[in-house]
Amino acid sequence: MNTFSSELQQWATEVIEKITPIAEQINLAYYPLQTEAKMNPELLIIGLNPRGDVNIKEDKGTYSNQKKSSDWEFKDEKMTVECLLKGNPCKWENEKWNVYQRLKGIGYIKNIIEKGNYCFINYIFFHTKDEKDLKALPKFKEVEDTCVSLTKKFVEIVNPKQIIVLGVTASDKLVSNKNTLLHRRSKLIIEGFISNRKVYCVCHPSRLSSYLNRNIINKRLGEILEGKEITPINLDNKINIQNVLSALKEQGFEFTKLPKGEYYKFITKGLNRDELDFRIDLQDKIPYIAFRSSNQKDFLNLNAKDFYLKHFPNAESTEYWVGRKNLYVYSENTEQEVIDDLLSLLKAINTNQ
Repeated sequence: MNTFSSELQQWATEVIEKITPIAEQINLAYYPLQTEAKMNPELLIIGLNPRGDVNIKEDKGTYSNQKKSSDWEFKDEKMTVECLLKGNPCKWENEKWNVYQRLKGIGYIKNIIEKGNYCFINYIFFHTKDEKDLKALPKFKEVEDTCVSLTKKFVEIVNPKQIIVLGVTASDKLVSNKNTLLHRRSKLIIEGFISNRKVYCVCHPSRLSSYLNRNIINKRLGEILEGKEITPINLDNKINIQNVLSALKEQGFEFTKLPKGEYYKFITKGLNRDELDFRIDLQDKIPYIAFRSSNQKDFLNLNAKDFYLKHFPNAESTEYWVGRKNLYVYSENTEQEVIDDLLSLLKAINTNQ
């Protein structure tokens, strides 16, 4: 049986007493927490509300169905305190959730999530199909006021080291004194406060269809959370490829130009019988450096994958590349940073062979 602090138990009791009458009135399932409540987490993630299919006529996503479900613990027609604090009973599926996959593209956040030292709460507790349906709820303002007030109390109780809010349009009732830190056509990262605690609102990962914007956010948010200076967005990412090739060749790594366009390749032996295919692609819409297996039937199959990624930090794994970095993640000194990143991995491989 889980042991939660008295403060958390009191908070959960207040949530149940205030939210149950609303849930009965609008007949929607509710739960504040996606993960188990945790005191003093390294990171608190705050989302808008739980999402999923809702059909009142079919009793799907409803409070009446939630009370009957074996996944939830109810006593005397109310959710139990322990059940509420344990969070979403389907949290074991979180690895499949798009939001987790996108957040784990940020190295700093990935480490925290993998260590389990985080907590995830929604600041509006009711389950809807989407944001439109949420804001169409009867007495939405009353729902919002109640849930936001309870969320603020939760933040004070658990005392997180860092707070991320998913969505740059997060309610002003939750986040005040907003200031845009990163902007590219639209707002990407906003700084604000929940009570007197600094928070960072980021464009919701589910809406980041742009590979470029996703990488821009990943790098800059990681820098912000680690207390580093934010790297300027460098959209003029031109490099003198001959300088890069010469620097690599001097260290024994000779990339060759492929027949079509600005595309360069280097094949080398890796660890544990791996053979790696390195590329520098300046002709792609988003130029990049990357590596993968040289086996064209199975690009992603590398025995020492974790070792390579350790020495190629903050790279994104894609459908075609084990590790890929687009040039927009670099600062104004793109050329030297590209050289340093490639040499870091290539030298590490040579040293450990």
